[in-house]
Amino acid sequence: MVSGLTHAGLAEETWQQANGYRFRELSVNPQGHTGFSLVAPGQSGIDFTNVLSDEKAAENQIRLNGSGVALGDVDGDGWCDLYFCGLEGNNALYRNLGGWRFTNVTAGAGVACAGQFSTGATFADIDGDGDLDLLVNGIGVGTRLFLNDGHGVFSEMVNSGLSRRYGATTSTLADIDGDGDLDLYVANYRTTTIRTTGMALLNVGGRRMIRPQDREDLELMPDGRVLEHGEPHRLYRNLGGGKFAELPWTEGAFLDEDGNPLARPPHDWGLSAMFRDLNGDGAPDLYVCNDFHSPDRIWLNDGHGKFRAIPPLALRNTTTFSMAVDVADLNRDGLDDIFVADMLSLRHSRRMMQLAATDPYLSKPGVFEDRSQYARNTMHLNRGDGTYAEIAHYACSEASNGHGP
Repeated sequence: MVSGLTHAGLAEETWQQANGYRFRELSVNPQGHTGFSLVAPGQSGIDFTNVLSDEKAAENQIRLNGSGVALGDVDGDGWCDLYFCGLEGNNALYRNLGGWRFTNVTAGAGVACAGQFSTGATFADIDGDGDLDLLVNGIGVGTRLFLNDGHGVFSEMVNSGLSRRYGATTSTLADIDGDGDLDLYVANYRTTTIRTTGMALLNVGGRRMIRPQDREDLELMPDGRVLEHGEPHRLYRNLGGGKFAELPWTEGAFLDEDGNPLARPPHDWGLSAMFRDLNGDGAPDLYVCNDFHSPDRIWLNDGHGKFRAIPPLALRNTTTFSMAVDVADLNRDGLDDIFVADMLSLRHSRRMMQLAATDPYLSKPGVFEDRSQYARNTMHLNRGDGTYAEIAHYACSEASNGHGP
């Protein structure tokens, strides 16, 4: 938070201290209109377009997820620079000149990432030298690390220890073990999908079976449907100097709700992830948004970089198609609340089409630890005892803003 800010209708106000945090009232200028004003490309100098042709989308439907943007001051001049990820074209870095004017410096910065379908990017000081380095995710290329020389020129760390496999989507960083550097979690989606490639099944004695090489990715359900799984995510400990070591899922870094080590890595359709101290113990916990049937994962950190799944009754339900998560104290009680975004439309006709394509959740008598999924936004209000009340309907936040799908 900042004090003394008097720009754009935000007047100087006195900070009010509460238990563990502070706040102040906003003084909004009653004159004029609220909201944003479009800065045209001719004025800003930003002419980046993320292109995906019908032909390339048909080759691999995973590409339809699109790409992200990273913001940060890469050259230390005090202005926030912009980095755009692209699919068929190169990525682009725009240096902020001030006055809403930017210039494309990609060629000299060394971060074009040509020849890959880029999905997401994150600026962070990976090597602890005081400037912002760059992580770039892509479909089938995993995660790439580019170290900053302090002046906005980057060089790729080819021996970083980061996986160059899978369809990486989101990177989130925090010091999970208290050693002073930023550790990394990478959410993976998929590199390809049977919706595009098709699949082959075995016929053994008149019974359909999944081929041995596909059994990590596909599952044959009792009703005959084939369920496609996502890819395992990655957690890395920062070793310093731009190098990371992967922490295995099954050797104690992750524990289930009962405190037992996981038997196998989850294969989730990961879209987004966020580190945040959810339970107020000073250690960064982890919320992972997963698409489709993959449940959202909420991992509580013990302060030493080991994560345990949140108790079954802490959250009673989550979002089905979890796109993104944000955490903030909504009601100023000093406790962080959780919002997760889905794709449910405000338009009734479109909403009926969306719900018709979703299997309804059927509650079973006596079952209360199943953490059901609903195809809408969810808002989890922190009760302060380690549990959350899901209040999206009460807060009128269960649908999108009406301009989405």
